[in-house]
Amino acid sequence: MEENETTKLTIMPATNSTYKKLAVQWLNEVLCFVSSSLVADIFRLRNPFLRQAAKPYPPL
Repeated sequence: MEENETTKLTIMPATNSTYKKLAVQWLNEVLCFVSSSLVADIFRLRNPFLRQAAKPYPPL
């Protein structure tokens, strides 16, 4: 059996790289963390009881 151009196989890397999937997953996790932190900060700033400093010790 002779090898010609049509029977040769060439090995090429896959186009769907794992790095792209990991980058998207990482970006999604970071954006979720940042948005949840912002929501917590906004809630804390709007609540007047959390803005007041706690008393260091109870009165005698």
